[in-house]
Amino acid sequence: MEIKNIILLLTLILLLIITGCSAKESNLVFNVTVLNPPSSVVIDNPYTLNLISTQDAFVTVYLNDNIVFENYPIKANSTQSINISFSKSRGNNIRVEVRNRNQEKYEYAYENVLYLPKVDIVVDKNYTGEDGTEINGRKYFKSVLKAMVYITLNQSAYSGRRVYVFIKSGDYYEKVNIMSPNISLIGEDVNTTRIYYDLAAGSPGAGGTSGSASVTIAGSATGFTAENITFENAFDEIANANISSKQAVAVLSQSDKAVFKNCRFIGNQDTLYVRGGIHYFVDCYIEGDVDFIFGDGRAVFEKCVIFSVDRAGITPKGYVTAASTKIGNLGFLFTNCELKTNINEEGSVYLGRPWHPSSDPYSVNSNVVLRNCYMDKHIHPDGWTAMSSKDPNTGETIWFYPDTERFYEYENYGPGAIINDKRRQLTGDDVNYYTKENYLGGWDVESFIKNLYEAPN
Repeated sequence: MEIKNIILLLTLILLLIITGCSAKESNLVFNVTVLNPPSSVVIDNPYTLNLISTQDAFVTVYLNDNIVFENYPIKANSTQSINISFSKSRGNNIRVEVRNRNQEKYEYAYENVLYLPKVDIVVDKNYTGEDGTEINGRKYFKSVLKAMVYITLNQSAYSGRRVYVFIKSGDYYEKVNIMSPNISLIGEDVNTTRIYYDLAAGSPGAGGTSGSASVTIAGSATGFTAENITFENAFDEIANANISSKQAVAVLSQSDKAVFKNCRFIGNQDTLYVRGGIHYFVDCYIEGDVDFIFGDGRAVFEKCVIFSVDRAGITPKGYVTAASTKIGNLGFLFTNCELKTNINEEGSVYLGRPWHPSSDPYSVNSNVVLRNCYMDKHIHPDGWTAMSSKDPNTGETIWFYPDTERFYEYENYGPGAIINDKRRQLTGDDVNYYTKENYLGGWDVESFIKNLYEAPN
């Protein structure tokens, strides 16, 4: 055989080998799996991201639009670990791009990941060790209640600084009391981290509305914060039809300068009981039917969803608020919120009614203001309505009417935002008085939230 023929034959064989290898890889479907995608909250820095690809590929990772790894090669069917280091707590946006040799691409995005640089306590319902055991500088507990009791009994160990408690995903069926100041509860994910109980005011041993609360934050627990947690009172009204007092509180807060961010409050009647000092709720979801945001405390609700649930066969369907604000104090401000529902009947829910505990006409003058809020069609055209209470001395029924209280609206919109004589609109100096800044008493809550996890105080 001539040399040129031998060379031609060898070239043909080599081409067949190369083509066969390429065909073999191209026949594999390109697929990429991130084995441990970051949840809403991470507590390790650096965070190790593990992924696997069915083909040889290249990985590029961005953190807040800055390239962390570029064209990092990975082998097919081999787990690749990439460390991502965080320099700030909030607003961490991670993007992962994986390309094969044919430039096919997989892309994953994880937005607003919260990194906690300091965690004192981890609550994990799947933890099997002894409560209070320290692992890598963090104490571990199986329940939220046991962690709170530990903090109360060992406050001196934290020298008055803020205590950070990370709660891993899970359903925690507990009745929790929080007594100590400067506690921050952070759930792993608002949709998978739930603290709940199921007492109503009339349940045996509950001791009334306050005693029904799934979570109680005492007046001594100033500076309390919660983020990414669902709080629920799961009392079943239908299954407990024999119980007449069905008020069932998910959270009772008597704290001052308390913050709830990206939390969910689930219940029916009397879901959220705000008492005492100043509260700030932002990016929250609050659900209920009758008086489900109530109390004498001062609170700002910003960018929250206020969801009215249906009471089948009952009219009216409900009341959003029942403020019992003291005369001279400010009550509830809703700003840039959305009032939504699953109720079909139009005009079946009132914005609120004035609650005068024990028919007190002398110290209560309820205050609720809604500014720049969307209102769906379930809101009653009158907006507000009256509420009665019995005189504790005579037993006489006394009615309190909205036109003598401080109920106002301003620049709301949507099918339920009707303007008429019964729905007073802010005018003149009142526009500049009923503001977020005044309700918060000058507290710079945005800076507080921004720096909450940056440098443990």
